[in-house]
Amino acid sequence: MAQLLRIAHIADTHIGMENYGRLNPETGLNQRLHDFLNSLDQAVDGAIEQQVDLVVFAGDIYKTRDPTPTHQREFARRIQRLTSHGIQAILVAGNHDVPMSAGRATSVDIFRALEVPGVTVARTIGTHRLETRSGPVQVIAFPWAVRSLVLAQPEYKNCTIAELNEAMIELTRARLRSEAEALDPRVPAIVVGHVHVFGARVGAERLLTMGSDPMYDLQTFDLPGIDYVALGHIHKHQVVHYAAPQMVYAGSIDRVDFGEQDEPKGWVYVEIPEKGRAEFDFRTVRARPFLTIDARVESENATEDVVRAIVRHANALNDAVVRLRLDIPPERFSELREDDIRAQLKSAYYVAPIERTNRQNPRNRWGSAGAEIQRAGPLEALALYLEYQKVESARREVLLRYARALMTEDEPGDIVRRSHLPLKPEDSVTTGADVSYPAARQ
Repeated sequence: MAQLLRIAHIADTHIGMENYGRLNPETGLNQRLHDFLNSLDQAVDGAIEQQVDLVVFAGDIYKTRDPTPTHQREFARRIQRLTSHGIQAILVAGNHDVPMSAGRATSVDIFRALEVPGVTVARTIGTHRLETRSGPVQVIAFPWAVRSLVLAQPEYKNCTIAELNEAMIELTRARLRSEAEALDPRVPAIVVGHVHVFGARVGAERLLTMGSDPMYDLQTFDLPGIDYVALGHIHKHQVVHYAAPQMVYAGSIDRVDFGEQDEPKGWVYVEIPEKGRAEFDFRTVRARPFLTIDARVESENATEDVVRAIVRHANALNDAVVRLRLDIPPERFSELREDDIRAQLKSAYYVAPIERTNRQNPRNRWGSAGAEIQRAGPLEALALYLEYQKVESARREVLLRYARALMTEDEPGDIVRRSHLPLKPEDSVTTGADVSYPAARQ
């Protein structure tokens, strides 16, 4: 290597995300679009300031596979800023960018069709050698894999989703290793992938949407000649492998939902000073804050309880997307003065619909006997249960004797002989030795 290589790693920009948004009267656009673009601008500004040689976008450029012309225009403006400063850019398609049909273009293919100088688009696994102002760099693109890779092959025609995922993982892993083995060992090399790596931490709200993701293990990217692995798809910034090559999720550029409210947002600055060694630093951006307020109604004044909970978070309310969760008995819903509550939230940017938790005492099928059963020992609990079930006293005595014998390891025959009353047919089962034992009941 002739000199230091500088890289900006950005992922999951999700341009077009408009949840928890409202119209910006000055532009006529949803304010959440501005939020994501502002966060992206901070990353672009940081990349230019650091004089990076290459910016990698690790998938999910847009929210949907069919971005509007406005969304395409806004992203193109950011790309133009990078390339005008002599910075190379590579766009790797994510699951939000890849169409379901193989014949359709991805949301970023327009840059390839126009042959925009300094911009490389990767829809399939492959190696791209890019000439930067600090020298060449090899980029193995690992875009989101779609099941059509294997569905077209007749042997996978009747496979389940799990089986298709497994076949797809094997095929793509083999292709990735083949690309790595063909690299020039003298030139720095990175992998840019949009994948779900096993062990990555995912927020609870997003976990529900990732149940059918193909999962790749760390060994997939532990490849010869690779200096750094830039990952996208998981919205939480994290390092999944610290040893060389480091495997890093940049995380989403802004918050998508409340599952990400406590996650810092930003991009990753990477330096490769020599072959086989990479150093990186997470650079945060000022993303729109999300805040959840939990209020519990316990006093005689339900509204004041809620207001006090909001006041405790007064310093964090300004310009935040706020979710208010009320823990309140259902019979007290009508006591709440919603206008007074919303007045306390007026400094928030957006207030999500108020969530109310129906606090109810858990139903106890045993009534007053439930607590006694929980405190009692095994025999006492059985006696209380039989009494509750209104079993006749003589029969209860027989059943309790059997239970006591089982706990003291008496022989069942001895119990039968000591019993004053025979067991009923439904209370016993017959074994191959013609010895009757009490039937097991839950």
